[in-house]
Amino acid sequence: MDLVNVGLLVTCAAGRMLLANHTAEQILKASDGLELNPLGVVRTSLKSTPTLTALIEAVTKPGPAMRESVVPVRRPSGKRPLTAVVRSLEGGLRAENPAGPATLLFLLDPEVSAERVEAELQQLYGFTPAEASLANLMMEGKALDECCVILKIRRSTARTHLQHLFEKVGVQRQGELVSLLLRSIGLLGANRAVSSARRLG
Repeated sequence: MDLVNVGLLVTCAAGRMLLANHTAEQILKASDGLELNPLGVVRTSLKSTPTLTALIEAVTKPGPAMRESVVPVRRPSGKRPLTAVVRSLEGGLRAENPAGPATLLFLLDPEVSAERVEAELQQLYGFTPAEASLANLMMEGKALDECCVILKIRRSTARTHLQHLFEKVGVQRQGELVSLLLRSIGLLGANRAVSSARRLG
């Protein structure tokens, strides 16, 4: 889990941290957006709507409920918000042990160097350096024209790169591409996290 640039936490249904990779530990240690309360429950440093606790409860409650949610987490330092992706683990894990692993929490820090993010995108999807640069800028919310200015390329070149991104990721629209990249950038460690969560249970 420590091989990825994405913070990864495993919590129980009440939000108490059970496992964290190095990146997540560093984010919590900074207490800039996310922190642990005295009981070890992950919470936001500033009031956010919806709160992280509410999202964890929503994805873990029984019945037809959302199994994944994304929320920006504001930071007291004024840095760009963290992106928190809350994902429910399989119901079987929760049924056997209510205090056991219930959610995976992916933490994406936009302040992480572009080089690190782009290297991970290249490893995950086989993007070229130019494609990874474009993908990273779009993940930061930049429009295609803005990307052209930053990368100093023509719009036609950007459109070619974008088409290659679509083909490599298996999507057809820019919104789908960005959403998938944001949700999957932690996949290098996700399988190991689930495996560790099963052992904890």
